[in-house]
Amino acid sequence: MATEPQTGFRDPTGLTRWARGSLYAYLALSLIAAWPDVRDLLGLGGQEYATALAFAVLRGLAMIAVILANASFVLTWIHRANHNARHLGADGMRYTPGWAVGWYFVPIAWFWKPYQAMKEIWKASADPADWGRQDVSPLLLWWWILWIVPFWGVSLVDWAVGRNLGEARTQTLEATTSVVSSVLDIPLVLVLLAIMGTVNRMQMAHHQEQAGAN
Repeated sequence: MATEPQTGFRDPTGLTRWARGSLYAYLALSLIAAWPDVRDLLGLGGQEYATALAFAVLRGLAMIAVILANASFVLTWIHRANHNARHLGADGMRYTPGWAVGWYFVPIAWFWKPYQAMKEIWKASADPADWGRQDVSPLLLWWWILWIVPFWGVSLVDWAVGRNLGEARTQTLEATTSVVSSVLDIPLVLVLLAIMGTVNRMQMAHHQEQAGAN
């Protein structure tokens, strides 16, 4: 994650644009990567071994690169959004910019802490002067459900059900859950894009209003 400054409001527009672009790239690659599993499930025939192996290697490398870029941009955006909310006047926020990001890497706590930190960012961006009284958009709950269920639920299904299946049926299960995960990436990315765009607009509106009053 890029190092963020510790003082002053930072215009989030450029970072938001890069983060949104990385999300679009991730979504496109996720859907492309799911195609071999879709083809297998539909019985459309497979590729030659060498071709399939080359595609799998390229797909894996591309996914690693895009996921790392995506994580860097999105987590940096979360850090800056928290940072900016504080400099817009949101006093008493529980989560610091560092911990708004750090909780994603703490076992067990990663199931709810990042969501709570994002709620704070939304509320503080909506009205920095009275953020504690602000409502939170249902988008945030949907974002978190769509993140937790595919990331953890699908993996759990693979592990729990796959133990009792034969090799062929296990491959079918893995292909199915892979396709389901890719399909669920669509609403996940769209919801996160909406959240980021809205927070960006709210913060810039407050910043411009405060700059005009000075």
